[in-house]
Amino acid sequence: MSASGRRTWARGVFALAACLVLLVGIGWGTGVIAKLWNTPAAVTALDEIERAPDAASAAVDFDGGQATAHWSQSVGKVVLVAEGLPQLPTDRTFELWFVRGDEPVPAGTFDADGGAATAELTGTMQPGDTIAVTVEPAGGSPSGAPTTAPIIAIPTV
Repeated sequence: MSASGRRTWARGVFALAACLVLLVGIGWGTGVIAKLWNTPAAVTALDEIERAPDAASAAVDFDGGQATAHWSQSVGKVVLVAEGLPQLPTDRTFELWFVRGDEPVPAGTFDADGGAATAELTGTMQPGDTIAVTVEPAGGSPSGAPTTAPIIAIPTV
């Protein structure tokens, strides 16, 4: 093989290797982006809380299951993780509350999948709040106050 043939062959091998590295990089990047797009916001928030130096949690058992509230003041987020939630009719939903003394503050609604849920609360938790869950009409309590007794109540003190 002549010197120019060897150079052409070496350039071809180098180009092939560069293409393979590029394809692997694109595949890896696509996988990372797809994972980020498919991760629910509540799971992302829970990861942030768990990495925070001031992460805290409290757990309770309730009729049929267990629920844990996770929070971090520095992150400013609260997430409820529950298993064993009851199956609800389609015209009902779970509603989250921050209970401050005797005053419930709405913190969003969520649905359970197979009795399990990871839900991020909206709003700001204050020290001493109790995290509560009630069963409300679809879309949440029409009055802004619970219409049923809590099925879960987690003190955060």
